[in-house]
Amino acid sequence: MKITIQNLGIIKKAEIDLKPLTVFVGPNNTGKTWTAYVLASIFSPYGFTKYRDAYIRGDIPNIYLPLDKAVEEATRNGIAVIDLVQFVSAYGEPYLNDVAQFTPQWISSFLGTDFASFEHLNISIDFTEKKGHILEYVLNSSLRKNISGSQAGKSSVTIRKARGDKEVFIYLSKEDINPDNKATMEQSEQVIPPTIIKDFLFESIMPILHRAVYPHVRILPTERTAFIAHPMRRKGQKTEESPQNQTTSETKLKTAPVPIGFFFDMMESASNNETRERVEGEKSARNTRQIKEYIQLAQLLEKQILGGQVKFSQTQLLYPNREILFQTTSGSTLEIGVTSSMVKELSSLLFYLRYLAVPGELIVIDEPEMNLHPEAQVKMIELLAILANNNLNVLITTHSPYIVDHLTNLIKANEAENKENIRSAFYLKRTDAFISKDKVSVCLFDQGQVIQAIDEEGIIELNTFGQVSDQISDIYFNL
Repeated sequence: MKITIQNLGIIKKAEIDLKPLTVFVGPNNTGKTWTAYVLASIFSPYGFTKYRDAYIRGDIPNIYLPLDKAVEEATRNGIAVIDLVQFVSAYGEPYLNDVAQFTPQWISSFLGTDFASFEHLNISIDFTEKKGHILEYVLNSSLRKNISGSQAGKSSVTIRKARGDKEVFIYLSKEDINPDNKATMEQSEQVIPPTIIKDFLFESIMPILHRAVYPHVRILPTERTAFIAHPMRRKGQKTEESPQNQTTSETKLKTAPVPIGFFFDMMESASNNETRERVEGEKSARNTRQIKEYIQLAQLLEKQILGGQVKFSQTQLLYPNREILFQTTSGSTLEIGVTSSMVKELSSLLFYLRYLAVPGELIVIDEPEMNLHPEAQVKMIELLAILANNNLNVLITTHSPYIVDHLTNLIKANEAENKENIRSAFYLKRTDAFISKDKVSVCLFDQGQVIQAIDEEGIIELNTFGQVSDQISDIYFNL
């Protein structure tokens, strides 16, 4: 899926090709994190919610004429049918671009800034490569929703779609049907207005289209290492130290960036989930297999990188919040706050894999190499490639030459005729860490531009790290 971004902070123009494994590389302050967060905001439920609210307020021109036609038909006949696959095929890309074009209205709030200007931000999306996947998701989705009027049971709208069927059925109760457009006073108090029906139809159908791109978006911001020590502490929570006699203006707190809220929500959801219930609750056999694989990958992360087990504590009467504990290979148990920075860094990814990961999701990780020894960094890119090969979409920003250089090795290894013969040379010793160049996108951010840094042979061409190494060498030899 190709996204073009113009006038985002320092970035004049960026052409991003989102793949199962997308890597943003470049110097500091070149727009990598902002770009990652903007993309996450568009494809997350946050983007849909902001767009939906604007649509319902009438701030966005109506382009979804089939919805108007369905409401008219249902009001006249009591039933209407929308071919959802046909609807998404015709309106999917216009919808996504509409959401993208509306981004400047709310991206300041998402990023938590009052000073940055996004007035000239422009984003366009080409989802041609992903269209088949989106249509398949829509076809296999189900829908079952209804609303009632002022007198329950006398006026209602029901929307149904069965899994595997392309038709969405809209049913209206008899009180809502008005072929002559002449309702009695008694009926008019019961009838649901067409505008409400249309909004309800929009809120029922469009989330399916939105989730078809990525069922969910998870963000692991750079701040996660600090926040992981207090996973249940939410933004705006009052503390005993908070002054009690300040005015409202004095106590007003700046809203935290939404990605941080995403992170807290993810950790809270993870603490409330149990692996067994999660697997048993899946209706799809394919999803069940992949979720079991994610749980096993969480164990791999513990064994091969962390060197110990990470878990939530059991809740107690006096301490209802669950803490994160780390059990070392020697058997000692430590609170997460006194563990190494590497354990703090990777715990959130581990909990995501164990408790939350669902096929097709997008996970955005800001600097996965943070606080990691070079060997651990190399293991991490192997793990991330495994995730991308197991139907998760991974977007990372990085300053690590180890990650980028070893990614080239993984691409090259994927072309080997006998992968089993070479897997022992790699750190995790797994052939599913070898990844096709077609699944990888590497974007170099520098001087206000973003370019693709991987060629047709899968070679990653970067000088952002090499220049520094050359300068260090020059300084040494000139001394």
